[in-house]
Amino acid sequence: RLWQAKRINAIPNIKKIHETPSTAVVDGDAGLGLVVAPYAMRIAIAKAEQVGTGWVSVQNSNHFGIAGYHAMMALEKDMIGIAMTNASALVAPTFGKEKMLGTNPIAVAIPAGKEPAFVADFATTTAANGKLEILQRKSEDTPFGWVQDAEGKESRDANILKKGGALLPLGSDREHGSHKGYALGSIVDIFSA
Repeated sequence: RLWQAKRINAIPNIKKIHETPSTAVVDGDAGLGLVVAPYAMRIAIAKAEQVGTGWVSVQNSNHFGIAGYHAMMALEKDMIGIAMTNASALVAPTFGKEKMLGTNPIAVAIPAGKEPAFVADFATTTAANGKLEILQRKSEDTPFGWVQDAEGKESRDANILKKGGALLPLGSDREHGSHKGYALGSIVDIFSA
């Protein structure tokens, strides 16, 4: 869909547009995040090798796939990797109706010496949008706690986003900690947007 809407550049001119010894800003030239994010992570890793830490933000990019893949790039250098991104608004805040945040994934990869690395990669919603798409193809309903309708009422309709509904933050409702999921999503949005 992004290709058809001419929002993706298949041959982007990815470049650094700002840089300090430990930070950089990369312009993705509307390229796929699957290409732009590894470019940014390589810069972050190189900076960390030189000054101990590397932080790179990306602008003008698109869907970057599995956040954990990008975070895990740092493991090859025995470094901690963090990757996150904001996404299109599909998530309503706790007690809200209006979609305010994306699924805003966050991933952290931490080396553990001789043990397997610790890797956490998750959406800040109860379920990622891709899970809804799978249920739609199977003509199945969602479990309770994944989505709400346009009026903010609980729903199990896997097609609810097309009807004005929203995904729910991690935790699904206030009693189960949705305010924490919404805060996590907000943090990712602030850092990424």
